Amino acid sequence: MTNADAPPEVPSPGWTTVLPFKGGPNAKSRLGAPAGLATAIALDCLDAVLAARLVSRVIVVTADPGLARAASAAGAGVRGESRPGAGLLAAIDDGLRGLEGPCAVLLGDLPALRAPDLDEALRKAWETLTTTVPSPAMVFVPDADEVGTVLLAAAAPHAMRPSFGPASARSHADSGARRLDLDLPALRRDVDTQADLAAARALGLGRRTREALG
Repeated sequence: MTNADAPPEVPSPGWTTVLPFKGGPNAKSRLGAPAGLATAIALDCLDAVLAARLVSRVIVVTADPGLARAASAAGAGVRGESRPGAGLLAAIDDGLRGLEGPCAVLLGDLPALRAPDLDEALRKAWETLTTTVPSPAMVFVPDADEVGTVLLAAAAPHAMRPSFGPASARSHADSGARRLDLDLPALRRDVDTQADLAAARALGLGRRTREALG
């Protein structure tokens, strides 16, 4: 197929992206890492999201006052948790409340994420949501281990049915969400263990995470 014969690219709209940040001293406790590392990872991820060309609005949901202040200073909208301690799904509900248009939920433990990676994922998400027959209500990107989910997206918030938790990739697929196996290792490399952190380091960590580990 020549370039002239290729189907036209589907323009992607501006996305609202919700990032639930746990924060606090118990965040990323499995890492056994220096104090402040979880906050550094979250803010490096936030920097990449704010720089993404296809992201028009960012909503951070957190009960951590320090993380909330830093996210607000960076340019994100910040919402507190309406039910502190209720867990990730409750925080995501807080972030999605009142939104309109295309929206995505991105987990904030991606210290190697870069803006072009997220732009490519959102472009592919919109293309899949709008051109696939039958159209899926949601699409998701699994993590590097293909067990969890790093990104969940839909054309409108009312279509979102998050199933984050153990084996969330299977849960999202079982709910009818279309899986996107994208060759974007920095997007898919979430960090829960020291082995994950080593893999993210090989991809290139954000500035704050490097400094926290220094």
